[in-house]
Amino acid sequence: MNAPSGTEIELPVATQPEVETRDLPTTYDHASNWLCAWCLNLVASECDRFQYEGRDEFTFSNPEGIRFEIITFSRTLGCRQTGKPTQEHTWFAGHTWSFCHCAACGQHLGWYYTGPQDFVGLIRNRIVRAFLVRN
Repeated sequence: MNAPSGTEIELPVATQPEVETRDLPTTYDHASNWLCAWCLNLVASECDRFQYEGRDEFTFSNPEGIRFEIITFSRTLGCRQTGKPTQEHTWFAGHTWSFCHCAACGQHLGWYYTGPQDFVGLIRNRIVRAFLVRN
């Protein structure tokens, strides 16, 4: 549509979107990160796998008979520790445990263990590798 002669057309001004810049650790291979299977929040890095007595993958059953396959990590990147630590029904002798929940969605992802070594056991079917999601 043409404007009448001598009339200026006012064009909308484009604004720049706000961009949040976050520094990511440069030591991680992002494809090897572990994410929460529910919300895809970053929860652990492959380089933080932790060996307890020479292994970093275990299968245990709780007192109700529910079986859990866990992977152990020296730390997590996106979990929060909840609950009072206890030794009741611990899977690792000399270690207390408390719950590990996703910091973003709250899903139960595993357990924090405190004792001679501090580490985290994440439930294998509640985490997913980043390269499987992003490719």
